[in-house]
Amino acid sequence: MDLLELIKSRSSIRTFLDRAVEDEKLAQILEAARWAPASGNKQPWRFIVVRDKNKQAEFDPRFHQPWILNAPAIIVVLAAPFDTWEKYDELDLTYVQDVATSTQNILLMTHRLGLGAVWVGTFSRKAVRKALGIPHEFLIQGLVCLGYYDKNASTEFHGEKIPNQKERPRRPLDEIAFNGEFGKPWTVPIEDK
Repeated sequence: MDLLELIKSRSSIRTFLDRAVEDEKLAQILEAARWAPASGNKQPWRFIVVRDKNKQAEFDPRFHQPWILNAPAIIVVLAAPFDTWEKYDELDLTYVQDVATSTQNILLMTHRLGLGAVWVGTFSRKAVRKALGIPHEFLIQGLVCLGYYDKNASTEFHGEKIPNQKERPRRPLDEIAFNGEFGKPWTVPIEDK
């Protein structure tokens, strides 16, 4: 599968099979994250792999998102802003972009390895920090819940049925990309192979 097809076929998976993710696959996923682009090559990311259901149960005391509790593995994505601040300014926020690119690499490599994942931004950072002993100078940017999945499965959440495979409509390219100046639509078609 070429890169564009990999990107287009990835979706957020919230229902996982009760099957452990192999350490070798997790290592490949972390390696992909490590090779994300970073401002000044400061690499302000850190990752914690969690496979302990008791700890996972503490991560989301308010919303009770089932994919957090039921994921065979969760990668907690941290930012180390001081890594970036060494080179730039203390108000510099490039670490947020850098950590986001590493998270995208996690999602793409997870999909490439035949696993599913969902990037979660709403959870109790305080609970995650306490459960995992994360020092306060590290910022918790997100959770990536991942594992094997059945593409036809779905999850019930607050009365809504969320399927693993659902439509992912995108705005047309000529609405979001411009040629030379804002408002002048990009009209060059994508070449078919």
